[in-house]
Amino acid sequence: MMGIAEFTGNDSSGSQILHPGSRKLFCYWEALRAERPCPTREEFSLSDIRMYMPDMFVLERDHIRKSFRFRLAGTNVCELFKANLTGCDVLAGWDSFEADVINKHLIQSVSNYQPTLFRTRLSTDIRQQVAAEFIALPIRMRGSERIQLIGGYFSFRPPHGICHTAITGRELLAIRSVWTEYQNVMAGRPAAASPDRRFKVIAGGLSA
Repeated sequence: MMGIAEFTGNDSSGSQILHPGSRKLFCYWEALRAERPCPTREEFSLSDIRMYMPDMFVLERDHIRKSFRFRLAGTNVCELFKANLTGCDVLAGWDSFEADVINKHLIQSVSNYQPTLFRTRLSTDIRQQVAAEFIALPIRMRGSERIQLIGGYFSFRPPHGICHTAITGRELLAIRSVWTEYQNVMAGRPAAASPDRRFKVIAGGLSA
């Protein structure tokens, strides 16, 4: 059994973001959106973030399966998991409890425009432990209410240097929504901030 630390405090600065790549994407997303809930996908200039492209992904909500799938997955993300993840279920490989926790946070991201951040420990077929950080940022399709998630899955070790052939287990260590304030376009007033709560531990998680 394990506990998952769920950080839910009011933190628009992203101070809990550890990986430089995650932090860069978050700051870039923040600058683009200004006071809006989120930027449009077309506003993302890949030339501005080209060094992180191999670690990036685009997610779409799969309403039929009540999950999310990789619309696109960068080469480093696929190399880390030793699989072509494009079109795959984001929640595949997680146990039911952890999958449910991740899914709820991703739904929060597309519903309330709040980024999702989590950290995980991956196990390889040669008994290695690899720490990685995942960040998902809401973006709007131009001329549409449709929301996708763009972000990165950053390993704290270079994927090409791990020398594994498969990921055999995954463990969710911590997860949070990075609460941000934005102008409520419909009501013409700022959205209410999340209440300032300390982190809590959710008991009952199982490692994969």
